[in-house]
Parts: sequence; C-alpha cells; structure tokens
Amino acid sequence: MVLFSIGLPSRFSEWCDALLHHLVERALGSAEAVGVNGLDDLAAAAIRSNAAHLIACSRHPVARLRNEIVQSQRPFLLALGEPRAAVRRMFEHLANVADATRVAACSCAAMVELARAPHALVIGPSDGRSLRQLASAIVDHFALPLDASEVQHIADQFTAVDLPAEATDTEGWWRQLSEREQEIASGALEAYSEHFSSQDIERLVWQPELFYIGEEPVSSVLAPATRPADLTGRPRFVLYGPFINLPPGPWLADVVLGFSAEAADIGLTVEVFAGDRLASTRIEVVGEQVIETRLGFTIEDSLDEPVQIRVATERAAFDGRVVIGYAAMQRQATVPEETRQRLANALRR
Repeated sequence: MVLFSIGLPSRFSEWCDALLHHLVERALGSAEAVGVNGLDDLAAAAIRSNAAHLIACSRHPVARLRNEIVQSQRPFLLALGEPRAAVRRMFEHLANVADATRVAACSCAAMVELARAPHALVIGPSDGRSLRQLASAIVDHFALPLDASEVQHIADQFTAVDLPAEATDTEGWWRQLSEREQEIASGALEAYSEHFSSQDIERLVWQPELFYIGEEPVSSVLAPATRPADLTGRPRFVLYGPFINLPPGPWLADVVLGFSAEAADIGLTVEVFAGDRLASTRIEVVGEQVIETRLGFTIEDSLDEPVQIRVATERAAFDGRVVIGYAAMQRQATVPEETRQRLANALRR
C-alpha cells in the first residue's frame, strides 16, 4: 500500500511524515518513507523497497502525480505550514533568500489544488498541539486498524520535531533578514499564506531579484536582475525568470519595465513562457520611460513547467538599458458559464 504525506518543505511536514510512518508501521507492519515528487519517483521507490508499505513524502508533486492522487479518491495527508517556514527550511540548504523563495513558491502552487480535494486531510501547525487528537484524525482518515488505546499510547511515545520551536526559530530568522529580503519572500508567498487561511489568492509579486539578465556575451554565471540590463548586442532575451510555478487557472501578469533615453526606437517583446509561449505583446520604446504591460494567460491542469516572464529585443541594439520593476500575478476573473451560454445563443440567431 502507498500512503501519501504531502506538504510544504518545512520541519512541520517532516514531523507529519514521521507520525504517519509511525502509525502505519504499528497498524500494518513494515513501512518505508520515501521522497516522491513524480510517478517515476514512485515507481522507482516501489521497485527498490523491501517494505510492505510506502509512505510517499512529497514537497512538490508534479501535475500528473497530483491529478492521479485526486482522481484515485484515496485519502492523503496534506500539511500546510507557514510559507515563511518553508523559505527558512530551503534557506538552510541554498543560503540565498531568492532561491529559497523560488522553491517555496513552487511548492505552494502545487498545494492549492490538492487542498480542495475531498479526500485530503489538511492540517496546520496548530493541529500538532494536541498530538492525540491529530493521531486519531490520521488513523480515522486512513482507516488504520488501531483502537483508541493504541493511538493514545503511540501519541504519548511519539517524539519528533519541536513544533513551537520551529515557529519561534522562523520568526527569529525572519527578523534577521534585511527589509529587501523580506519583500522578496513576502511578495511571492504572502498571498499563499492568506489562501491557506481560507482567503482568495489576491496578488503575487515577483521582485527583480527573482529574475536574471541575459548578458552579451553569454556568461556561465546567472546574473540576478538587480541592476539594469544592457540592450547592446544581438537580439536576445535581455530579462527572464523567475522560474516559479503557478496554480492552474486564468491569470493576468502586470510587468513593469524602465528604459533609459538611449533605448528610444527599440522594439521589444514581452512574453509569458512555460514550456511554450502562453502570451506575448510588443512594446516600442520612445525614450526614457516606465512601461507597464499586461498579459493574460492560462495555466492548464496538466502543465508542469515553471513560469517565465521574458523580455526580448527584436533586432540588434547599439545602446540603451532596461530594468525590471516587478511582475505581479493575479487571478483573472472567469466568465460565468451562463454568460457564455447566453452569448453563444445570441450568435446563433
């Protein structure tokens, strides 16, 4: 049997993995916890494991795996902690706030659809305050053959991550960041934090530090877009990034760019790319100016590619600079089905 424990990359999710593993071993026999983000990962783990049961622990399940989990209508565990804790956890490995934010944001996007699944047991750090109740909820959700006394004994004996300490450590780490570093993480993640508390996803803001400069000549080291990009040189993508996934659905991207006076008469293309071009528009620079452009696009349920905003010159340029202010993502309102039907009927008359 395969049981899924999915969550943001945090100690809280690791704690949930360990608790589920402990309960399954007690109820069903030998079990092994394995990292799984795709179907290939799952197949490889099943082949290699000698355990009777697998605890598939996932931090960024790809679209196909998410769809299979939902369509199977089998119970799974979904641990939604504080996104800032996910940034901190990834910072421990990457030592860079922008990179840690990028990973955490991709994980948040993967959780949105799963949280709506009817067979998900969605839990947060506050649920860990009563370990007995949480263990009982997991046992009931997965229909594990354990009676109340066994569950109580397991809960009393279980020791893992100190959840209050994680919250305190995250808050202390956050205060040590610079104001700019906090803006980078908050812009990309705050809307998810509100969404996981039953709010709509209002607005995601991707700051320049999450983008890269397409330098000429090409450099082997990626240059963050924290300075203006030189337009001089052959036609190319002068700005691109941030390589962050978005939840499925219709979106609007507002991209703010600043140009130097020398960039006058240069034409550029701004596009949304995720494995394929999803939307594009053309802008013509007339001098020193700030241009805000809006693009509408849709992320399909099956799309696994991270999103890029790419800015490209159309022809060789001899001068000029461009700087990105930010790219803001917001949900695009969908046309109600009754309105679609009414318009379709009107056109048939």
